[in-house]
Amino acid sequence: MNANGAKFKTGTEMADIGEIKDGALIFDDYILWTGETSQAAAYIITNNIQIERTLDYSGKTILPGFVDSHTHIVFAGNRSEEFAKRLRGYSYQQIAAEGGGIIRTMNATREASVEELFENGKALALSALKHGTTAIEIKSGYGLSIESEIKQLKAIKRLNEEIPLHVSATFLGAHDFPPEYKNDRDKYVDLICNEMLPRVVSEGLAEYCDAFIDEGYFTIEQGEKIFESAKKLGLKIRVHADELANVEAAALSAKVGAVSSDHLLNISENGINELGKSGTIATLLPGTAYFIKMPFAPARKIIDSGVVTAIATDCNPGSCFTENMQMILSLSVINMKMTCEEALSASTINGAAALGKSDVIGSLEPGKFADFIVLDSSSYIDIFYHFGINHVKETWIKGRFIDF
Repeated sequence: MNANGAKFKTGTEMADIGEIKDGALIFDDYILWTGETSQAAAYIITNNIQIERTLDYSGKTILPGFVDSHTHIVFAGNRSEEFAKRLRGYSYQQIAAEGGGIIRTMNATREASVEELFENGKALALSALKHGTTAIEIKSGYGLSIESEIKQLKAIKRLNEEIPLHVSATFLGAHDFPPEYKNDRDKYVDLICNEMLPRVVSEGLAEYCDAFIDEGYFTIEQGEKIFESAKKLGLKIRVHADELANVEAAALSAKVGAVSSDHLLNISENGINELGKSGTIATLLPGTAYFIKMPFAPARKIIDSGVVTAIATDCNPGSCFTENMQMILSLSVINMKMTCEEALSASTINGAAALGKSDVIGSLEPGKFADFIVLDSSSYIDIFYHFGINHVKETWIKGRFIDF
């Protein structure tokens, strides 16, 4: 998974993963060298490197750790009953209209303490680690009030401090409209812009601001107002875009200079073109389409149009409850017509680019952190071929073995 110094891959580049057979890796906290095993001794001698330990992974496969660039793993409550309802024919929108969906999780999250939110998030984060994720983005968005959003972000900050994952925090106060603002949505937008965002920034709790721009949720105009306020305060932008319908949220993502435009199940040709021109990354979430039985994002068209494309879990309690990136890789090749190599690029180097961290993570190259996973398999193809199991034998972050 060598990106040859590039920060991301597009188009046909995504199929070139730089595989090295009979390879070797020399590392401390950072990767020092990669190449064929037969070349390692000469490099060690020439550079007078002191080797403390040698690891033999004959018959195994080493990949960069997965980068999960879109999750909601800090929350309270359980929505399994809603899942059963959907299987009986209820739509996502019908469940939300009955007080379920995001609002149900909001009620549970508002009642939870920071400690409870931290423990819930920690369990999912450690499970993600076991399945090969070494970097993760986590959003708020289940508090929908100043204090409850701050609680979520404080729990996310604690996860960053206490577990070995690379964690990126996103403020998503614009995930839905809380009941107290149901009949005055613009007033809630003002609350986000004038009170929530300044508080989040003053306490240093987030790097990004996100908003759910879609049918029945935040409008293009409301989203643009939120994003402009966030940018003035120094936050970078991510967007939940065109998931339930095409409202040209992808084009808005490009217009506001978003780092990533996510979901895109209903993206238009114009939206694809605008993302391509802007450099905004298309982050596709096939687990969500699978979970709520919707058409999958047009990955083939997006990739072939030259748009930087990443994939992520969207792990959340309502519309995609999985923290397993290997499952997402499988769904990507089967349901979005991606190749195995494209899915690997999308889940590593391009996921890292979606977090603005591809200079230090996302590929196995000298100078980057030694974040890698060891598959109990002789080929990366087995992730896709033998699906539904955990292929990860070991996870390493910053050159340290993660012992569970």
